[in-house]
Amino acid sequence: MPKAKARAKEKKPKKGAPVRHPDAQDHKTAERVMETVLKEQSVEASVERLDQWVTLECPHCGEGAELHVIAEMDGQSIDQDCTVCCRAFVAHIEIDEGEAHVGVEAA
Repeated sequence: MPKAKARAKEKKPKKGAPVRHPDAQDHKTAERVMETVLKEQSVEASVERLDQWVTLECPHCGEGAELHVIAEMDGQSIDQDCTVCCRAFVAHIEIDEGEAHVGVEAA
């Protein structure tokens, strides 16, 4: 004789208690996540980003060149070749109070 499967008893809501939809918790969690994302975006939007072109001079031939500097480049050194004399030079980038300072030396 086959055994009967036991069924879980469904809880009945108490009288006067609000009925919760099964997706209510997921909806609440999604709202919290969206609030967090919106707060992070507003903070990012209020922070000024450095994004400028800096004119450089080749230490070998004196020819002018431009370097695109963004905030994340602070403290970096960039190796480049001059577009005229093809000799290598190094650009050292420092950012202070939202302004880029670039020093150039022969490599």
